[in-house]
Amino acid sequence: MLDFLFVYGTLRKALDGSLHPYLINQAEFIGNATLPGKLYHVGTYPGAVPIPVGSRQCVQGELYRLFRPHLLLQQLDEYEECGSHFPAPHEYLRKQENVSLSDNTHLQAWTYIYQHSTQGLRLVHKGDWRPFLPKSHSNP
Repeated sequence: MLDFLFVYGTLRKALDGSLHPYLINQAEFIGNATLPGKLYHVGTYPGAVPIPVGSRQCVQGELYRLFRPHLLLQQLDEYEECGSHFPAPHEYLRKQENVSLSDNTHLQAWTYIYQHSTQGLRLVHKGDWRPFLPKSHSNP
């Protein structure tokens, strides 16, 4: 199973550098990364929509190596409300996407892709949700 996860929104590190409670002791921060795509405001959280590789627009995020991918991804599917017991259509789909690290390394990582229409949603400036992140993540 693929053991990398790209996060771009509420699962990113808080402004003080603390990890999201779901990722503490469950994943190792690899580095900042990008996904070719557009990022939208969906209420109080973001939604990423991939676009073809080579496009100029990118979603800014972070790459993690998961210690126990199967278990953590099940928990994250719950968090993102895209597990099989949630009513369809799901807002997000966990999908493998190509991401790039700052050293130009390319690899496949799981990420949560927004599935609904983006009509009427506001585009996030520079594809970066960082200005909206909390100052700190507290433990669950």
